[in-house]
Amino acid sequence: MGLREDRNYLKERKELRKSLAENAKKQEIENINRLHEEYDNIKLMHEAKVDKFFQYKDDVKKTLITEALGKIYKNSIYHITDREASLCDALLGSYIESTGVDTILRNMKFSKSGILVSIYEAEQDAFDKITDGANAEDINSQTIDPKAIDDFWDEIDKNNDIEDITNTIRLRVSNAEEDFVNRNQADKEDIKTILKDTAERVQNAKSTNDNDYSDAVEESEMRIAKDKIYQIQHEGYHNIFDRMVRNISESVIKNEEIKKEFTLENGRLDMNKIVESARCMYTLLEMVSTLKIENVDSQYIEDALKSIK
Repeated sequence: MGLREDRNYLKERKELRKSLAENAKKQEIENINRLHEEYDNIKLMHEAKVDKFFQYKDDVKKTLITEALGKIYKNSIYHITDREASLCDALLGSYIESTGVDTILRNMKFSKSGILVSIYEAEQDAFDKITDGANAEDINSQTIDPKAIDDFWDEIDKNNDIEDITNTIRLRVSNAEEDFVNRNQADKEDIKTILKDTAERVQNAKSTNDNDYSDAVEESEMRIAKDKIYQIQHEGYHNIFDRMVRNISESVIKNEEIKKEFTLENGRLDMNKIVESARCMYTLLEMVSTLKIENVDSQYIEDALKSIK
């Protein structure tokens, strides 16, 4: 073999070794990347299982607190209808979602109210029993046993204070609704009296046969009557239940999406449904106040009323 052939042979050998080294390095990088990808997938799968595991625990807490408050809430409404029960579920769900389960439980734990502390302790016991043995690797098999939820409520319902609380809430709601009805009936009678007296004064003025005088009296009397009626309807004292009814009515008039639900065939507002809705809202307000879950001061009430509009 000549010198030229030797050089070519060495060059080819060098290039072959270089190519083999590059391929080996490329293969090593691909193997490393594949291992990283597999690790990332395993990590994501584990994180997903952990997230689902913690979500399961959150669902258990939410189910328990919803059961406890829901039973007290709906038991506080006399002869509750299916529509009221459905509305109560929606209102309570919205309250729990906006407040947060952990916040509600923390308020219960550190409450000065014995009944709240007992509900918290019962919730903790039930939570431990339901989640006992649950783990992230077997999370898909975890369920919330309905019997465990029933047992949880039975434990709470043993407390005699529960019946006292529901009776107190019922009485307060009943009194508020009765005040609303009586006040509105009195307002209607006052408006009838104003319109009757106004009509009589106008008629007396017209009997003088002085058209200019009678027209002036009629204009003045109608303006005075209108002002008096406005004061009765808008400027007089209205209890919280009354204001809820008014706010719901205004909301129905403004909102085309819900107008059909609260409107009769003749186009007038369905006041029975509106009062029913106000009853559910007011009962929730009385419940969190009576149980002392919330500090229901004037600001809390105003915020609640604003949320209806």
